Amino acid sequence: MKKIFPILIILSLLLTSCGTVEVQSDKMQVYTSFYAMYDFARTIGGDDAEIHNIVPTGTEPHDFEPTAADITRLSKADVFIYNGGIDGWAEKVADNLPETVRVVCASENLSGTESDPHIWLNLYNAQMQMQSIYKAFATADNGNSQKYLDRMTEYTSKLDSLEKEYENAGLRGKKLFVTHGAYGYLCEEFGMEQVALEGISGDSDPSPAQMAAIVGQIKNEGAPCIFYDPLEGDKMARIVASEADIEALPLYTFEGDGENRDYLTIMRENLNQLKRII
Repeated sequence: MKKIFPILIILSLLLTSCGTVEVQSDKMQVYTSFYAMYDFARTIGGDDAEIHNIVPTGTEPHDFEPTAADITRLSKADVFIYNGGIDGWAEKVADNLPETVRVVCASENLSGTESDPHIWLNLYNAQMQMQSIYKAFATADNGNSQKYLDRMTEYTSKLDSLEKEYENAGLRGKKLFVTHGAYGYLCEEFGMEQVALEGISGDSDPSPAQMAAIVGQIKNEGAPCIFYDPLEGDKMARIVASEADIEALPLYTFEGDGENRDYLTIMRENLNQLKRII
């Protein structure tokens, strides 16, 4: 699929030039690469924008490749938002979109995305990403700019309140055992240490030696649980939990959500789970 990817872009843009795509609404048309970006966009856009997400619910954005139809739709967007790193396909597409599409790389000017793309799990970073989205919306749809600003301001206040909840939870200095090393930004923000069974990419199963090592460390330190991302499944976590006689608990990366929940809901649920390690 990767070998023919550039060809799909060319074919899609050719189809677009022939008038094969029709926009059904006068509202600003916004496309996002995956769920976290989709939720940020709908939070700022509200009823004044139509938000379309490219990666289907329940699909890992790491491995996704768009179809020719996806690219054709993107070429008619007013705004296209992607994170960078986790959605490598989006970077390729963005370079080939018409100049009429306002492209937003929400992680631009935020450090560390090459080593760990899960930048939105840091509450401050999430706020910065939303500000980038707000600025793009206010420029692309100036008539509704005040509404976008009002939503941004309201949500910033809610994020500040949630940050205080995290700060007051007593998480600093705690060790977080996880199957997937995707929580580095969250740990950095609130002074936790992440111990991961597998790396950031999570593209290969851990070896028996790795499994044994983390089980031994969990037992030695008396950790009460190991966390897993529900989007990836709980298989590895259940094995470790069984061997170490602890719980396996969900901790969301917000790459996707089958229940269509928003960022605040997910991050507050994550906080409730993290309180188990206090």
